[in-house]
Formats: sequence, C-alpha cells, structure tokens
Amino acid sequence: MRKRVGICGLALLGLVSCTDAAPSGRQPLNNDPVSAQGTEICSLLPREAVAHLTATLPENLSPIGDLNTDRGQCEVVATDSAGKQTVTSLRIDVDQAAAVGRVNAAIQIAKERSARDPLPNPLRTGIDNAPSVSLAILCGSRQVQIGLDVTAYDIRRKAVDEDLAALASVVGTKYGEHNKCTPKMAPPLPEEQRGTVRMLAGNGALELPGAAVPGPSGSVGHIEAMTALDDGTVYFVARKYPFDVNPRTAEDTAEPWGKTLRLVRIRADGFTEVAWDPNLAPFSTNDSPVAGDISEKQRLQGADTVGAIGTLVMNGDQAWLLPATASKPDGPARPIRVVQMNGGRAVDLRVFKTQSDVDSTHVKDSAGRPLDPVAAFNAARFTALTFDGPTPVLMDSAHSQVWRIDNVRDGKIVDATVFPVATQLAAGSGPAGLSGGRFAASTPQGGLSIIDSRGKVAMEIRSVAATIDGVGEAPLELGRRQLAAAGDDLLVNAMSSQVSASAVVRVDTRNGAQRTLFVSGYPGPRDPASDIDGARFANGYGTAANATRLFATGYPVAAMSAVGQDLLLSPFGTRILYQLTPRR
Repeated sequence: MRKRVGICGLALLGLVSCTDAAPSGRQPLNNDPVSAQGTEICSLLPREAVAHLTATLPENLSPIGDLNTDRGQCEVVATDSAGKQTVTSLRIDVDQAAAVGRVNAAIQIAKERSARDPLPNPLRTGIDNAPSVSLAILCGSRQVQIGLDVTAYDIRRKAVDEDLAALASVVGTKYGEHNKCTPKMAPPLPEEQRGTVRMLAGNGALELPGAAVPGPSGSVGHIEAMTALDDGTVYFVARKYPFDVNPRTAEDTAEPWGKTLRLVRIRADGFTEVAWDPNLAPFSTNDSPVAGDISEKQRLQGADTVGAIGTLVMNGDQAWLLPATASKPDGPARPIRVVQMNGGRAVDLRVFKTQSDVDSTHVKDSAGRPLDPVAAFNAARFTALTFDGPTPVLMDSAHSQVWRIDNVRDGKIVDATVFPVATQLAAGSGPAGLSGGRFAASTPQGGLSIIDSRGKVAMEIRSVAATIDGVGEAPLELGRRQLAAAGDDLLVNAMSSQVSASAVVRVDTRNGAQRTLFVSGYPGPRDPASDIDGARFANGYGTAANATRLFATGYPVAAMSAVGQDLLLSPFGTRILYQLTPRR
C-alpha cells in the first residue's frame, strides 16, 4: 500500500494491528483533520493533533523529556484517574540514510517470539491501536530519521493510515521550522509486485459452515488440515475453537468432532460447501452391519471422536484423516478415519487378531517375518500418508518405518508390510506424503530425503534455502519446519537461520529445483547507528499491505497446500484461507 500526503510525499507501508480492547472514549470522537494547529509538545508535536488520534483532551497531555538537541527522545503522556499513560513517543536521529519505512508492531512481536506463536488476526478485529512510522527527511543537507509511535490510537476514527500520515507530515514540517530549513521527504522506495493475494474462503469468524455458502463470505472456522486436487478442488478440515483455545494445543481440550469439525470443499468454480459432517455420517452400526466389521460398542462414534487432525489426503472418493498425535505417549494412537465421500459413511483403519487365521490381519517385516499386528499397529506413530496407486502407505517417523498396506477392506487391514527407512530423519519435523507413494522428510543436517514406499531413499536434497531481500540465499532451519505436498513438489515453511524471517519455498522433488514463494516476519536489516529497522517489505511478496496485514502471523501456518503454482495458506488465528498467485 502506498500513499502520498500533501507536499511531503510520505510513503506508508502496511498496517499495524493488535487485539487490545477498544478505548472507552472518555471524550467524544473528534473528527477534525490532524493539523499543525495548537501548542507544540517537545517542539514538534501539536497537542490537538495527538488528541485527535487518542481521544484524550489536549489539557491532559504533557511531555516528558525534550528535543532541544538534534538527537533525542520525547514521550507524550496522558493523565487521568488511573495515573499517567504514554500515548505518543518521538525519536530523532540525524545523519541517517534516507529511507522511508513503516515499523510494524505485529512484525516486531513475531520477531521477538521467533514467530513461533499464533498472533492476533488483524482482518477479523479491524483494530489498529498501536501504529508506528519511521520517517526519513532531508533538512538542508542533513539526513534525519524520525521515529513516531502512537500507542493509544482511537480506533473509532477508522483512518489510521490517513491520520498517521498527516501527523508524520506535521512532525516533518515542524522539525524544518524548528531547525530553520526546508525539509524534503525521502522518495518512496520502489516496490516490486511479486504476486497477488486474495481471500479464497473464510471471513475470520469462529462459526462452522452449516450449509453451502458462496466462497469468501462464508465462515470456515479454524483450518486444521488441507489438500488440493489436480482439478483445482480444495478440501480442508474446518474446526470451531473458542477464542480462549489455542488451536496448536487443542489436542486434549477441544470438544468432540460433532460440535467442532466439518470437512469443507471449495469447488473449482469457487463455491464453498460442506463435504462431510460427522453428525450426519456415523460409523457402520449393528443395525446396518458390514461384513468383517467390529462391534459398534468397541469403537467411538464419529460425532464423539476427539483430537486434532494432522493430515488430510483424498484418494478417489475417500477422505483419509490422520490424527495429529497419539492420545497418550504410551498408548495406542488415535484411529485414522476413512470417510466414503459418496455416501458419508466412515470407518477407522484397524487391525484384527482372531483365532481364525482368515479373519486376522497379517503384518510382516521387510524380510517376510510375521509381526504381532496389534502390538505393531498400536506402537506406531503415523505422521504422514500417501498412496502408491491404490495402495495406502503410512510413515511412522518415530520408529523410522514405512507401512505399506498391501490389502485393506472397509477399513480393516488385511495384509501389511513394514519397511525400515534407509536414512536418519530429523526429530520434531514431520514428513509429507508426495505423489507416487513417496515421502519427503527433513534430515538432521537441514536438507530433505525423498523416500519411496519401501523405505528406500530415492533422492537427497542437501539444503533448503529462501531468497530474502537484503540477505540473499538463506538456509531454512529445522526447528518446527512444516512440509506439505503439492503433487510432485514439496512446500517447505520454516524460519531462516540467518534472520528472523519465515519463508515458504517450493521444491521440485524430481530434480531438487527450489523457488521462494513467500517471506514474512522480517522488517529488514537494522541501521547500526540508529538501531532502526529498514523496510524490507518494500520488496516483499505482493504489496506492502499484503505482506504486513495478511501474513504478519509468521511461522508456523495452520495449513498449506497448492493449486497449480498458486500457494494456499492459512496463518494461525486468521480463520481465513489465502491464495497467493506468484508473478509469472
């Protein structure tokens, strides 16, 4: 987003957001424009201009500190019954490189947290009550950098960009008057349009879809797992989590699926509809038995199941739902749910051990030796799923094993073979299932191993790196790296090991080619003299507004996938699915 205000030509990049409660507004909203009228505070800030932004009476404002020298800092505080509260701070640094940049509070928070926690969703709340701007001017021949922070913006004005631009313009003009020079605002930085961003589904609300609704206008709740088909159809797991529940830690606190879960489909024409509702699609029951099925009493009903979904894989007219974790570290894993989409019936993937050899599940190792099917299956911690033609293939990364399900009937495993993975896998980084029965898994050295359906390493990729403006090629750390399949390609989302930036890189798993799709959370290199962040988002993905507002939540994302070359991404906390179309 780029705005020019008056003769100053100030460039403002992005928006800032937080979810603090809206100010009560002890003073009626002042809709007068921000101007240079009124008594100056700290030589530069007019009281009325600040009062317009903070809904605080001018007589309640007072300065702390002074700016009588060229370098200094000033705070403006408001006094009320609760005491003193800072509403504005001003910092002046001279002889700095002229560069206009917006300091984004959400980005700074993501940086301080290493962007590992979900942040508030600015699009849902519409609250912008802590805006900041870094303003570069030339005063005579001197380069001056002015940092302005408004910590109590009155959101009722609904014009944070215009207000902050006007206030910054006043500050620049006042500084020129104070120092008897004609200030010149630095020209806007060039902005490279790398792609476009649009909301594909969701409006940020908590509710789950209950009926077919048109695309972006419908609520989809929290997007927990996602996949896309070759024809452009997108399937995702939608969950309803209360505001006080962190979806990343909702494994044991969320209510049953019947209250919180829907399987949603976005058709190729953009129409969003419920594809599966666990309340309307129970398991097979004793009243409607299926040959070989176990008793209804021995397993959970669909609506009563609990736990998070880690992976969604579509196989023809079936949806396979892989649980995120085991219910207990030493107990059996939560079941893998198989949903028949054309009828809605659901079963769990399971093993049998009976007196009759015909009815038992047969599991063997790679040498053909039989294994105890129940013990082996209950001990497994499946983290990824794919299909080699019609054959399901599961990876147990905790035990470095690949399960090839050679024969399965209505959820019952008839025959399976367990293969050891022929390489070391990185701990804490989940694998992803690729086309052709293959898996991509991170190596301890930070690269990738492409593993086939029998555990053999088909390809090694030594490292994954993102192209970051001002930094160049930066390797992506392991940490809590996220992998997602995109057909033959792989999407890698992780933090850079050199700067606090989250990036998404697309890797061709046939030849190892890499392409950076998106970078978030990195304001830019800091000026060593003034300790002010530069403006990396001037050259970021899409417009500055898209880079800061939509993706300031950083890493990790809740779910991601791809349709063709377009990236589908749902940041934590947004309850919105975004589609990023890279520049061709």
